Amino acid sequence: MSHISKILVVEDNPLLLLDLCDQLTERGYSPVPATNASAAAHMLDQTIDALITDIELGAGPDGLALARLAAGTLPHLPIIVVSGGVRPTTADLPTGALFFPKPTSAATIDRALQHFSDVRAA
Repeated sequence: MSHISKILVVEDNPLLLLDLCDQLTERGYSPVPATNASAAAHMLDQTIDALITDIELGAGPDGLALARLAAGTLPHLPIIVVSGGVRPTTADLPTGALFFPKPTSAATIDRALQHFSDVRAA
């Protein structure tokens, strides 16, 4: 499958989570919201086409730990990591994951998802 539709979106700020999910819906995606890494980890399965996660998620595992878990569980899953405070190194990210500093526009995320989709189709 090369088309990305169902996206697990992980953000601990409810307003930012709602805003991003709304913007993704407007762009034709089906976002699945989660407010922490533990809840998101339980949602990771073969039906998820991509993961977008913030790094700083409050108490519990952070978004980098979630991204590594996702990459280990679903090795071809497109992963986008965002943060307004943490700037991860390439070594911090799973292979192939993309990082964008906050604030990140929905258009930037959409282009990244299209890139992942194009790579999957090739």
